[in-house]
Amino acid sequence: MALSRVPGDDELYVGGIFTLRRKSALSDAGITHIVSVLKYDFKDFEDWEKYEHLNIDVDDVADEDLLGEFENTGSWIEKALKEGKEDKKGKVLVHCAMGKSRSVTITIAYLLRQYPEHTVESALSLIRETRPIAEPNEGFMEQLQLYKEMGCPRDIAAQPRYQRWLYQREVEMALAAGMAPDRVRFEDEETQEGGNRTGQEVELRCKRCRRTLATTPYLVTHLPTAPKPVSSSAMGPISSLPPTPNHSACQHHFLHPLSWMRPELEQGLLSGRLECPNPKCLAQIGRYAWQGLRCSCGVWVCPAISLQKGRVDEITKRGENGPGQAAEDGFRVSSVGTGAKDEAGSTGIRLPPGMRGKGNL
Repeated sequence: MALSRVPGDDELYVGGIFTLRRKSALSDAGITHIVSVLKYDFKDFEDWEKYEHLNIDVDDVADEDLLGEFENTGSWIEKALKEGKEDKKGKVLVHCAMGKSRSVTITIAYLLRQYPEHTVESALSLIRETRPIAEPNEGFMEQLQLYKEMGCPRDIAAQPRYQRWLYQREVEMALAAGMAPDRVRFEDEETQEGGNRTGQEVELRCKRCRRTLATTPYLVTHLPTAPKPVSSSAMGPISSLPPTPNHSACQHHFLHPLSWMRPELEQGLLSGRLECPNPKCLAQIGRYAWQGLRCSCGVWVCPAISLQKGRVDEITKRGENGPGQAAEDGFRVSSVGTGAKDEAGSTGIRLPPGMRGKGNL
């Protein structure tokens, strides 16, 4: 198949690079604009000046940042389809090497941007009606899902979840080289995604001095795995409890990096211990491991910044801003939440009554 028209009202086509050499196919389709999603030198193609051209220089690898290009390509395609040339509506070809992954990803992103009723899966299914080989790689599918969850924003770079995703990529690159990341993103110093939430909020305090260490927006949730049944000669198999986020098998609270951890996390070490930030306490309360660690419940978390449950008290309280979970894009855990901020819009840790304004973190 040279090029495939995406079903719908838009004159939008998907193809591979060999489509560019089939001048008759391009002419028959009336192509006016071309989006190339690959690294290539196009100077050898004849009549190239006939087309408006946008080139996105990326490889077809899962960790390639294609998400950051979605608004650029989406707005360009939208304008091309509306304006075209000589007062005629445009017809756009989006291509990569095979017309399978990169070009399909950009086309899905356009559909999500223009038609909010679409999901990632429904947009992909639509394209597959005429191009069955359409199959973005796993990393691109995750980026599309994140794009949809963010609401297909016009300013992607300003989105906290995108910034957090970029930072996770930095961490992974550093770990691949056997090093700690060059910089640490402290979540309580960053803009958090807000929302009206109701329900309970968890507050973690040092068991020794009662210093507040973290609250719900900065917790990394994970779903413990139920242990396998244990055989007993007297009683037979013993069934384990179903997995829940608060299963007793977990001995750790996992957190996003917070500013009170700066003295430890900025040492450039791959792992180490965490002390209570209260200078009169300095109790050993947890540990960090950029390369990740496995919780006692069996879930692997990376990077892992944890407080030991036996060293902290977990206080549950009900407030106007309830169980909002910090966004966990990039943290390799079993569940994903969304960021939150307090009623006043602050991104700092909430303090218990009587401790506000005392520089708790």
